[in-house]
Amino acid sequence: MKYCTLGKSGLKVTQIGLGGIPIIPLSYEEAERCILAALDCGINFIDTANAYGDSEEKIGRSLKAAQCDRERIVLATKVQPKSKEFVAEALEKSLRAFQTDYIDLYQFHNIARQETLDKSLEILETLYKFREQGKIRHIGASAHGVEWVNTVIRCGVFETIMIAVNFIVREPVDVVLPVARKHNVGVMVMKPMAGGQIDNADLAFRFFHALEDVVPLVGVKTPEEIREVVEIIEKASPPDEVALQEMERIRKETGTLFCRRCGYCTPCPHGVDIVSINIFESVVKRYPAEEMLKKGMEKSLKTYELCEDCGECETRCPYHLNIRQMMKRNYEIYQQILANRECKR
Repeated sequence: MKYCTLGKSGLKVTQIGLGGIPIIPLSYEEAERCILAALDCGINFIDTANAYGDSEEKIGRSLKAAQCDRERIVLATKVQPKSKEFVAEALEKSLRAFQTDYIDLYQFHNIARQETLDKSLEILETLYKFREQGKIRHIGASAHGVEWVNTVIRCGVFETIMIAVNFIVREPVDVVLPVARKHNVGVMVMKPMAGGQIDNADLAFRFFHALEDVVPLVGVKTPEEIREVVEIIEKASPPDEVALQEMERIRKETGTLFCRRCGYCTPCPHGVDIVSINIFESVVKRYPAEEMLKKGMEKSLKTYELCEDCGECETRCPYHLNIRQMMKRNYEIYQQILANRECKR
């Protein structure tokens, strides 16, 4: 498998990395089989977050079982930039979970707005201290949107950036990637399959054929899935005209119903948590629904009842999404989950 250098971090990683979200609902044994399959395929890059359930523990256990050379694995995780104390405690927990002395890439998780960026910059001193101690090696961030991501890149302190890109959400290819290259910031891609909106892995990963300096992170639930994606990547086959036409068809059908999480539609004058509602379907395809509801999504979903159908959110959306239709659909999915819960009682 080919390798890519993640910008000024100098980290050399395989063309694809393994993402930690889908292993959350798996047993330790099932997760281990997926991770070992990825290692057997030659993948050397694994990314997760301390907020992703027990994924760090599963990764740490699997790496120990594999008895692989730690220096050949690039291990990345993310932390919410809440405070210096929170980050310090979270890092120690991550190190214990991974059963390692250091993390190759430590990232601030979802820098969503100026307030979060300012807080991240305040906490950087703590990360620099950890880097001097050898507990982390490089510093990155994840963010959503297009122009906002460029703001995060241009602040000049992050060696890598993780963003959402796929053939539905392809705006960052023209707007973000040139800025990242100019600043020598390595780019990793979350949601290469649009959070489950794309069910054709061949189309999804062939889209990245020409983006050789971008590393998509694939989430899998079985060893067969990771082997399939690796085979697609290793074929290095650019999409032909038929594939391009199919991508465009899917994009037209789903592109107006896929939230980019940029947040330009907010704040709602009536208190509706628009973004949280509109990512619900994508979230429950990857996380256990009950777990997400317990973590606060239920409160966000209930704010849909405050919607007055004014449409102001749609006038702000740079992607011209049918936000009200999307919220209605996601709220109906939530209602169905509640109905299923009642049936089980």
